[in-house]
Amino acid sequence: MSLSRRILPVLAGGLAASSAQGAEITLDLTLPEVTAPAYYRPYLAAWIESAEGAPQATLAVWYDTRLRDNLGTGFLKNLRSWWRASGEAMTLPADGVSGPTRGPGSYQIRLSGDAAPLADLAPGAYTLAVEVAREDGGRDLVRLPFAWTGTAARETTRGAEELGAVTLTVEP
Repeated sequence: MSLSRRILPVLAGGLAASSAQGAEITLDLTLPEVTAPAYYRPYLAAWIESAEGAPQATLAVWYDTRLRDNLGTGFLKNLRSWWRASGEAMTLPADGVSGPTRGPGSYQIRLSGDAAPLADLAPGAYTLAVEVAREDGGRDLVRLPFAWTGTAARETTRGAEELGAVTLTVEP
């Protein structure tokens, strides 16, 4: 099975290379308060891409897991970039990756560098992508480049409307 088809266990809510065993990645993100006549919680996907843009692993997928017959997965197509990259081929729900949608607030996803399948991720340049989409709302996609070399790094960006601050911290 290729690395892009594997799923990374999500704890509380890494990445590791042979030179970065024991490292940890923390993703802090904010879903802002959006004033709308009908507010629906956004769907979210977070994944890692190679420097060339090839998907490496899905880290989190938040969607309406409460709908019977797994109907919530039908709306995941609105996460267009993730869906085209790897979501369409993914079997959901996925243990450690799938979770329910969340309302406005701050959230943290912490990933252990010792966790498979990324324990074999080679040192190099990667991008963390986070995409959110809301029914009758907007869509945001942010990308945070980072080097997976066993050294500390911190990158922060903001979405346009549906996604607030997104901070990626890599700790060796």
